[in-house]
Amino acid sequence: MLPRNNELLCGVVEGFYGRPWRTDQRKDLFCLMKRLGLNTYMYAPKDDAKHRACWRELYSVEEADHLTALVTAARESDVQFVYALSPGLDITYSSPKELTALKRKLEQVSQFGCKAFAILFDDIDTDLCQADKDGFQSLAHAQVSVTNEVYEHLNRPCFLFCPTEYCSTRATPSVESSEYLAITGSKLHPDILFMWTGPKVVSKTITCESIKQLSSVIKRKPVIWDNIHANDYDQKRLFLGPYEGRSTELIPYLSGVLTNPNCEFESNFIAFHTLASWAKSDLEEDKQDLAMGDISDNPTIAAEIKLERDGDNETPQSPTPHHGRYNPLSALKAAIVDWLEIIQEPRTAEGLRTDPSGLINANLVAASVNAAPIPSINTCMAVTQTTNSTVTPLPPEGTISSGIVKNKNLMENLVNSGSNYTPIMNPVSSLVTKTTDEVLEPMDCLPEVDTSKANVVPTKLSSVVSICPSTVSKNFDSAMQVDDSLNKDINNKSDTSTDTEMQIDMDQNSKLIEDSISGTSVTVLSETVKHGIDKLTLEDVALLVDLFYLPYEHGKQAVHLLEECFWLKSNAYAVTEAKKIGSPSDKALEWSDRAARFVENGKRMKIMFSRLMNIPNRSLMYEIYSYVWDIEGVISLLMSFVKWLAYATN
Repeated sequence: MLPRNNELLCGVVEGFYGRPWRTDQRKDLFCLMKRLGLNTYMYAPKDDAKHRACWRELYSVEEADHLTALVTAARESDVQFVYALSPGLDITYSSPKELTALKRKLEQVSQFGCKAFAILFDDIDTDLCQADKDGFQSLAHAQVSVTNEVYEHLNRPCFLFCPTEYCSTRATPSVESSEYLAITGSKLHPDILFMWTGPKVVSKTITCESIKQLSSVIKRKPVIWDNIHANDYDQKRLFLGPYEGRSTELIPYLSGVLTNPNCEFESNFIAFHTLASWAKSDLEEDKQDLAMGDISDNPTIAAEIKLERDGDNETPQSPTPHHGRYNPLSALKAAIVDWLEIIQEPRTAEGLRTDPSGLINANLVAASVNAAPIPSINTCMAVTQTTNSTVTPLPPEGTISSGIVKNKNLMENLVNSGSNYTPIMNPVSSLVTKTTDEVLEPMDCLPEVDTSKANVVPTKLSSVVSICPSTVSKNFDSAMQVDDSLNKDINNKSDTSTDTEMQIDMDQNSKLIEDSISGTSVTVLSETVKHGIDKLTLEDVALLVDLFYLPYEHGKQAVHLLEECFWLKSNAYAVTEAKKIGSPSDKALEWSDRAARFVENGKRMKIMFSRLMNIPNRSLMYEIYSYVWDIEGVISLLMSFVKWLAYATN
């Protein structure tokens, strides 16, 4: 349903840096939002030229048709379409000509049927030009003047405003003492909604106290622009975890919540599904809490909390954040069940639905063939170059996908020649720059890149990534060759003729450490997949989610993996001691058992990766392929490391 007066705006903001979504993806989003009960979509892709860099330019006839179709599709799905414009990069606030251009642009969009608008002043320079300094007392006065005039000119529609100080860490010197927030709060028209990301750009938690404090300054309830699932600041991370860290007790103090998700459209199902569960849970009886009990007693979850990267200036939180009537774990389970249905839905790499036999719907093919050619600068059709980076044009998606389908070994062949391959450059702009030395956002923890060593960097769209610590071995089988090479080297130095290398000289009844972790070879794993166990299961999807959870938190199974690897590394000395004395201690036997389980878990992950590569929804597979490839290399490396520890002699 379209939001009524005083109804919570709840939905999605396409507000990330990087390649915008396609028109067909947005239409699919509107249908999903209707199904989930989400009511608002904001069109604000940062790298859409006519949204930000070229905001003054009017839409062409062709672009207008596409944008009109989007607005119509949203309305048919009972979703409010909010068109946002970001003029802050180069606008002269005091110029009547600039103000006229802004009005004309939004007037044009209103003729497409759009009834809701937003002006965004985030991530811009705070210094005014001399003309604006002469005309306004401050940046806040300038932005408020322009926003109010446009709002009145459009006859007071649903209207949102994103300030330059859009989170607590950007408020100078603080939320309570910020002159900027005080001026915008008092001068901005009271019916204009005010957007806010929380304590940080990417906020781990948002509390009622912080929102009450903000509301007292800005004189209204804010709309949360939530970046908890945003990944545009890190090319190697994807967030599939549930919406969490926000209690349903926040709802009475908010005007809305719009999530700004992963750049990869197909990977956002859980983010949307759990947000909808959060919004609806406050209207239902608290049945889930009674059933689940107190999850703070769960030692595994307690371990997760210890591994989270808390910000230095975050207000201390309880081990398990209070979520009111909403249970993130229950919402996640329900979302995984529904997502599996989408994963098993046959689709081409371009997102076209196919029937079970693999044939593409004829009507969809005809529509795509008859579609008008896409211009080089195209906003609503989502084929734009990034505004602040140089991009090498990629081949059409159909060309890439058909080539890969025809040759299933293409990726493996590329891996073998990866050391000589230079990936295509398509860097994605960072979400924000560091504001202080004390406060660490997830994007602030990224290592510095030495661009002098290479002219290009890997991208999420590249079919190959460069060799780096996290991607040393992209192929599971080749990673396991480390184990084979070690065996050969050891065999050359030893007179032992047994099948297992580096065995400890002990009694026949003693446990052989190397045997316990060598286990079944990778060929057995291949046979398992070969014999038809290749359909993704709920357990597989849960494992995938745990490996790509949230910015500040790993999933349960990922935490277990890290803890076990740390324990094996810390206690590997027991293996060395056992070899020296010729008899295994209790610690060495425990190490052996845990190492064997670690390797078996790695093999289980390999099976999940293999199944994922064969899912019917090829659109999803191609969007997350580089991430899965990356984590597969990490898992392979860890398994090889554990085996190496077993064979170590020093």
